[in-house]
Amino acid sequence: METSYRRGSWALAAAALLLTVAGGASAQANATAEPAAVPAAAVDAAPSQQPAPALPPAQKQEAQRPKVFTWASFGTTFAYGQTYGSANVGAGVLLQRGIAPNVELGYAFGNSPTLWSLRPGVTWYVPMGNVRPYVGAYYTHWFVGDGRPDQDGIGARLGLSLGQVMSVGVTYDRAFNCSQNCDSWTPTISAGLSL
Repeated sequence: METSYRRGSWALAAAALLLTVAGGASAQANATAEPAAVPAAAVDAAPSQQPAPALPPAQKQEAQRPKVFTWASFGTTFAYGQTYGSANVGAGVLLQRGIAPNVELGYAFGNSPTLWSLRPGVTWYVPMGNVRPYVGAYYTHWFVGDGRPDQDGIGARLGLSLGQVMSVGVTYDRAFNCSQNCDSWTPTISAGLSL
């Protein structure tokens, strides 16, 4: 009886050892093959452990790189009680969050006196898709011909940027040290280029 007990326990120990070795080999094989199926309830309840994909280094640099842009506009404007033709060119730098410091040079022609204007300012483009609203403010210095004194003023712009080429909007100018016709509203359509 004692011998058969020892043989039985030895057989059980050997069987347990074989199952352990077989289980380890099976687990190792499963580690390189498909993972074991997880019940659907466990999958739904488990939080996602996967990190968000990171941008490649080239895209990170591009997203932070300031963009230079230029524009030109043609139209009419009002000054000294007269209507003028006007041509403007400008350039700016689009920084993060849509802030764009810029400067514009304008020429008003067709009546007397002729006017040149210089407008440093800043514009904020709402970071949206291809159609982006914008609002801005600027200081204006008018170089007045015919021996008249130069003028200074402030202004604002409001409009929509349509993609990277066109924009439509309106500008408002207010001249300082002025007694009549001090305010001017001008609709604008401009074409530009973003680098």
